[in-house]
Amino acid sequence: MDDNSANALRLTHHFAGPPALVWAIWTRPDLIRSWFGSSHGFRAHDIAVDLRPGGTWSLRNVNGDVTEHVSGTYHEVEAPNRLVYSYHFEGTDFFSIISADLVPEGDGTRLHFLQTGFPDAQARVEHARGWPHALRVMGDALLAMHGVGTLWPALPEKTHIDGVARDLEAARERLAREAAQ
Repeated sequence: MDDNSANALRLTHHFAGPPALVWAIWTRPDLIRSWFGSSHGFRAHDIAVDLRPGGTWSLRNVNGDVTEHVSGTYHEVEAPNRLVYSYHFEGTDFFSIISADLVPEGDGTRLHFLQTGFPDAQARVEHARGWPHALRVMGDALLAMHGVGTLWPALPEKTHIDGVARDLEAARERLAREAAQ
């Protein structure tokens, strides 16, 4: 059976960092906060992650007076290469499944992303706008870690994730400024 292109969002993205680091950005609450909902001006709060098959995740996404509660269940957790989880906006009929496959590619990582189960075409359009922005925030932070950018130019060999949250925040702010111009 062919994919229903109106109900599936496929993206690929190259990150300048190893799969373990991209995995951390994708799964650690302190790092998720910077990129989740960033394209729409939201900020994630109260992030809970029980990273195991059958474990759940949840967060409260806030933009001014608007609050969304988003949650799901992890179906596959194969660190640092594959993550499959459900994605639900509470109080709505929005239930989707996301799979993220992280494949080593040279010195970096190739992400193969798939989200299915959109309740309508508009939901797919909004996520097709949002995910590339979030991936760009993540990628910008990883580039900064490798000395391309302004945050860590003197630390190209940095391999631990301390400070990644600062880089994600800086990437988010940079992209917000660009979007405002």
